[in-house]
Amino acid sequence: MDLRGLLATHLKLRHLVLVLAIAEQGSLVRAAEELYLTQPALSRALREAEHAVGAPLFERTGRGMVPTPAGQACLEHARAIIGHLSTLQRRVDELTDPEVGLVRVGAHVTGANLLLPRAVARLTVERPRVEVRLREAPPETLIQELGSGDLDLLVGRVTDHPSTARLRLVPLYREEFRIVAASGHPAHALPEVSLQDLVKHRWVVPLANTPLRDQLEQNFRNAGLAPPAQQVEAAAPATLRTLVAEAGFLALMPESMAVAEPGLQMLGLHLTGLAQQVGLMLHPDRPLTPSALLLAEILRDVGDEIGRELEDTTPTAPAKRNAV
Repeated sequence: MDLRGLLATHLKLRHLVLVLAIAEQGSLVRAAEELYLTQPALSRALREAEHAVGAPLFERTGRGMVPTPAGQACLEHARAIIGHLSTLQRRVDELTDPEVGLVRVGAHVTGANLLLPRAVARLTVERPRVEVRLREAPPETLIQELGSGDLDLLVGRVTDHPSTARLRLVPLYREEFRIVAASGHPAHALPEVSLQDLVKHRWVVPLANTPLRDQLEQNFRNAGLAPPAQQVEAAAPATLRTLVAEAGFLALMPESMAVAEPGLQMLGLHLTGLAQQVGLMLHPDRPLTPSALLLAEILRDVGDEIGRELEDTTPTAPAKRNAV
């Protein structure tokens, strides 16, 4: 690393902050208001940033300030740098007073129902003055917020997928996604349930362009079927539960969640490729704060316990392998 060259660079931290503000606000006027600057001062600072980078960072359009390709690259690095600085400050604060801290955790369905609540409960007993902020959102949103430093770690489905290629993945336990239906659903009366029987029913399906959605649709294609015609795309567990329990939809649900849901039953059909690793997703080169590191250790312990519990679970119906 050329440390002497970095000392001579004209690109400063304030330039990265203002580039982020302009991108978030979409205009110089709103960005200036957000940063408590005058618009001329912000315009001058933007020109300094563009001179330091050596390329225009924004294009003025009818839709506002739009990042150029160089601006987009600058934004990606700016988010990472600001995220690192934020984490650095919190690490120093927690080293000064180890009993106080803040952990920001993202979760998407898998892990949010059992793994994360158990771990957070233990953390707050061990460190009562540590604040925990839980964030549930679609996977692509959580991954972006992890990259920008708005989240310390993610809990959920750990899989090789383009969306997770840049993350550090820490598997904790393995479980299946199972097809669930309300207890009175006609599918439970079938002697040999198959995808041919289920495709005509209404489904709650995972979000598009996620590994789980891709694998569900692949199961239908492997059976010579198109995906269900009647489907609702949903990610929120509460929405999924209500549609299944009250409206007769079928859905995929982690086994640990399915066995705990009153009024829902798993079907005997097992789909291929839907056994999942549940675990942690971490930024590859940003260290955790002491509080976040402690939560990660507790998550490992709870994950081991859940893994053993799932091994002891007795299926509610005889298992059938993807009959078509």
